[in-house]
Amino acid sequence: MSESLFVPDDNPSEVFNDDESNVRKTNSQNPSNNGVSSKEHTIEEYTTQEGTTQNLNLEPIQAATSLNLKYQQEIVRQLISQDALVILGRGLGIEKIVANLLQILGISTSGTKKRKKSLIFLINASEYENFRIGEDLMELSWMNEDSVDGNENVQFTVIGAGEGTTVDKRRPTYERGGIISLSNRVLVTDLLAEVVDPGSVTGIVLLHAENIREYSNDRFVVNLYRRKNKWGFVKAFSEDPERLSIGFQPLYTELKFLKLQKALLWPRFHIDVTRSLRSRKRSDNTVTEVRVKLTSYTEKIQNALMSCIEALIGELRRNNPDVASDYWTIDNALDNNFVQRIHMGLEPVWHRISLTTRQIVFDLETLKMLLKHLLERDCVEFYGELNGIVEANKPTITRNNKAMATWLMLDESMAMIACAKARIFDKIKDSDKHNEESTYLLEEQPKWDQLSIILEDINREKMVHDSSNDGPTLIMCYSYHTCRQLRYYLSTCKDYTLPGGQKIYSGRKYMINQLKRYIQEKRGPQTRNIKIQRDLNEDARIHDTHSEVEGTAAAENANAADKLNISKTFLRGRQPSSKRRRTRGGSIIAEHDRLLDKDVGGDESGKIDEEMILELETQMVSNNDSEESDEDDDLMVLGSNEYDNDDGKENGKSASWRAIDLDYIDRSNQLIIEQYNSKSDDLLLEEFMPSNVILYEPNLSFIRKIEQYQAERRKSDRAKCYFMYYGGSVEEQRYLNDIKCEKDSFTKLIREKANMPKVFTTDEDEVSKFSTPVETNTRIAGGGTTAIAKVKVIVDMREFRSHLPFLCHLSGLEVIPCMLTVGDYILSPKICVERKSLPDLVGSLKNGRLYQQCEQMFRYYERPTLLIEFEEGKSFSLQPFTTFKNGVLMRTTNAENTYVQRDLQLKLMVLLTSYPSLRILWTSSPFETAKLFKELKLNQNEPDVTEAVSKGLNPLFDQESLFNDMSIDLIQSIPGINTVNYTLIMSKIKSLYELSHTSIEDLAKIIGHSAASKVVDFFEKHI
Repeated sequence: MSESLFVPDDNPSEVFNDDESNVRKTNSQNPSNNGVSSKEHTIEEYTTQEGTTQNLNLEPIQAATSLNLKYQQEIVRQLISQDALVILGRGLGIEKIVANLLQILGISTSGTKKRKKSLIFLINASEYENFRIGEDLMELSWMNEDSVDGNENVQFTVIGAGEGTTVDKRRPTYERGGIISLSNRVLVTDLLAEVVDPGSVTGIVLLHAENIREYSNDRFVVNLYRRKNKWGFVKAFSEDPERLSIGFQPLYTELKFLKLQKALLWPRFHIDVTRSLRSRKRSDNTVTEVRVKLTSYTEKIQNALMSCIEALIGELRRNNPDVASDYWTIDNALDNNFVQRIHMGLEPVWHRISLTTRQIVFDLETLKMLLKHLLERDCVEFYGELNGIVEANKPTITRNNKAMATWLMLDESMAMIACAKARIFDKIKDSDKHNEESTYLLEEQPKWDQLSIILEDINREKMVHDSSNDGPTLIMCYSYHTCRQLRYYLSTCKDYTLPGGQKIYSGRKYMINQLKRYIQEKRGPQTRNIKIQRDLNEDARIHDTHSEVEGTAAAENANAADKLNISKTFLRGRQPSSKRRRTRGGSIIAEHDRLLDKDVGGDESGKIDEEMILELETQMVSNNDSEESDEDDDLMVLGSNEYDNDDGKENGKSASWRAIDLDYIDRSNQLIIEQYNSKSDDLLLEEFMPSNVILYEPNLSFIRKIEQYQAERRKSDRAKCYFMYYGGSVEEQRYLNDIKCEKDSFTKLIREKANMPKVFTTDEDEVSKFSTPVETNTRIAGGGTTAIAKVKVIVDMREFRSHLPFLCHLSGLEVIPCMLTVGDYILSPKICVERKSLPDLVGSLKNGRLYQQCEQMFRYYERPTLLIEFEEGKSFSLQPFTTFKNGVLMRTTNAENTYVQRDLQLKLMVLLTSYPSLRILWTSSPFETAKLFKELKLNQNEPDVTEAVSKGLNPLFDQESLFNDMSIDLIQSIPGINTVNYTLIMSKIKSLYELSHTSIEDLAKIIGHSAASKVVDFFEKHI
């Protein structure tokens, strides 16, 4: 018997048993839970052998938990007694574990004399996680109402964005205590501003520990907390072992960032997890695996896509041998972050790599998208998407064929396009006709038929067997697009009985509608634009033919930087495009054009059979008439409305029409189609309590949620599961690859933990990276040292999204967070710094915001400074920001990149022309910026917080600084008046009218004779 894909068998030799899980204090009066009902525990039971409660004289407190599985109870038991980083496998119920832990830790500590309120911070929880944990805490408070301390429930507060996040409103919230969920940015500013005392904080629970970086705000919070609080706890959680296993000694590095000594690893193959999820017999857990075979055309397209990806990876390695890694292989191509990891490896040298390399990275992302959509979209949608990609690579007047997608040069791409077209337009004999008339193939997805068969079997079983579980049938999919597709298919499919008695299901109505929509889109308003573009391209081709001889050399020099240098190995003996006849479009696009139906109804060779389309529509109408008379209401599909696009808008119908069709549907007849959501899948199962669950697409996290759901219920209440996947496809391989990656990550972490030494750190370790905070005093005999007085830097609250405030803190600067109107960093009463990352710089120059910021800085400070900061580990160049937009790789040529760079440089020159005395600083990383700030602070006075905050506010607060801004700008543009002497004029002259009538003698007494003569000449000169 082959190994199951649903839950791969765990070999006894591969089952992991953490030694720390065996070090537990047993209690004979408290037998182990069987994993069925909730259980009450005491804090006394959770104390460790390290003497946590020996000297505190604490009273035992009973607390009921909602944890039904033994491994979840064990995790809470270990975390109460020690601080640790917990790394779980996906889908093992981390939200419920965190909620129960917070409930126990949040109970007020009771002693012999007084009760101490708990103040616990929950960091990095998303909006949904806050909702989920809040619901669980409310449920736990109800469960603990009858306990000894049930009269004092744990208060859960969420501090989010908005008006409620002001300091005056947060301070009383901290004083009340309880569990407070907030962002790391808000907490770090409150700790620096002493809004909350770290000594009064009971502990910190940190989620998504995989996001912690060397200079992130999470680490900033832990450093500030541990500097003044040595007794409180820090507990961190993560369920992404893949990200935590990247790099050298990743577990040690993560523990160092969190100032922790222990890590608790709980993979799926942990012995306690395996026993908890498989506490019943294997025969009790019914799983039916449905292995669907790909069609021949789909399999050929898949093989062609994989061949193209393999060829691109090989070409990428040949073009970049110095930075290529062992990860760049076809075996890792199915990883979700494959392209992102390739880009991360190329980021430091992105400004030096060729256009070919950038194009290959873009093409890899495109091919992975096509590989995913091949199994998700129907044949018409996939063909339309492929057609759009080829159309986007067609040469136009402004774009030549030298920057086309590299994978279109391969023979496999033409085979792919031919198969994609054949899935729709292949002529087959109509099974409903006895003559030789043919019709279009319109190939359906193989899973559709199998899904209909499964639903028919479920319906038949419910009618034959009377089960106590009368829940609905739940179908789970990856994307909303697939959910919409299945809703429409199930509401329109029709069953046929073959002469041999075999029953088949057809979704031809759905496919005909898709083809009709595709034809309408091709014949839409864009058709005229396509014809105009084609005529323009033809005129350009004729013009290029006449001027080919005399313009060849100039064209080659102009486009030399935009050529794709493709190796002969990649082309596999095919003639490169540069050696072919010089025509606009080249032979490659011409071959694709012959395969694609690019102009529906245009040329005779690309025309779709109109009579066949009309016949298909007639057939669809007749089928509708027969379906209305034979409609079967035994199985109702919830939400089976027709949608036109992915945003869920209904096709020409208002929402009010559904009130007419509302009817009661029995739970056993309900069919619910939902999308995977790793955070809410367990709530979905608990809410619907389905009798049958169909996994239309494999999902590792949801599979484990089902395992928990089955383990917590009796045999009669469990759901029957159907696991569908395409055999021998990338879908199957991707699922197995997810399991392998998680297992390999945990294996690496387990081995590192076994060999990890105990590390001791101090608060001064980080300061060693900067200059030493002491100086030698030569006036003391023998040379003494005196500590440097701590210098201040005022930082805008919005700047705490970056790493620079933390680095300033580590460098010895006293960071004071304030809401500044002028500038981002105030180093002294004279120096104001406006920090810009490159994306922010481009946006500020584009919308003109930087000019306003410079104007404000010049108005209030003597030395305004613009800081342009690059990211650490990335290229020290402007080029990467011309090829990326909002984090997405854009297809651009070297000429386009050069234009964008020059445009940015030109705007900077215009800025300097407007503000000649503006200082501009360039730093390669925030680390270098912190060092630069320390140098700029030398021999400077400390900034005043009140003065820095008041600058730029309503001038009514400072009547002495009340000036007409427009008049100031106007007089600075007058010859003879500059940014230095305009203040002298403002102090002596009250208006522009008075200035225009001032004599040259009086004006010379203010600004000098030379400048005064220029001003007077300006006013007296004729227009």
